[in-house]
Amino acid sequence: MKSLRKLLLAAGSVLLGNVATAQRVTPSPELRDFSEQRIRHQKTIGLALGSFALANIAVGAVAAGQTSGETKYFHKMNVYWNLVNLGIAGAGLLSSGKRKTDSETLPDAVRQHENMKQVLLVNAGLDVAYVIGGAYLQERANSHPTNADQLRGYGKSIIAQGGFLLAFDLVNYFIFKKRGDKQERLLLSATSNGLGFVLPIR
Repeated sequence: MKSLRKLLLAAGSVLLGNVATAQRVTPSPELRDFSEQRIRHQKTIGLALGSFALANIAVGAVAAGQTSGETKYFHKMNVYWNLVNLGIAGAGLLSSGKRKTDSETLPDAVRQHENMKQVLLVNAGLDVAYVIGGAYLQERANSHPTNADQLRGYGKSIIAQGGFLLAFDLVNYFIFKKRGDKQERLLLSATSNGLGFVLPIR
């Protein structure tokens, strides 16, 4: 009896393993489209942010050498800030370039979609903090006259950059939500045999 039970358990494991492998190798056209749209959007975000960063670095580097006072510090901070943006954009493009839709299962795709929305919302919260930080630097300029130009220039730059990123992150969040959530619901409602699953999203 024990031998029969072990045999059935082994056969079941093999069958389940084959099904899981088949699902991983040949995702449905709907699942593939869901994953591909997310990856394309991530690449678009990286390219847009990278282009914005390069433009700011080029303009800021030239303008910082041709201006003085508060305006000079404004352009210097734009350069510093966008060197970081360029690094983030490059890392994002590198990560999205490595993703393959052929090996992505439904739980993987849903998790990636939800994670992307969460990242954009967290970024939006940080962007608000940047704007507040920039306003704080401008306020400090009133009580620090010797560094007033630097504080005002840096403050204005951080407010401008934070404001752009806030709009950028919120727009992309709502694009992800409007397009992706609908596809996600359709995919989850069409799981084989009408069975659902619980997916922990962190």
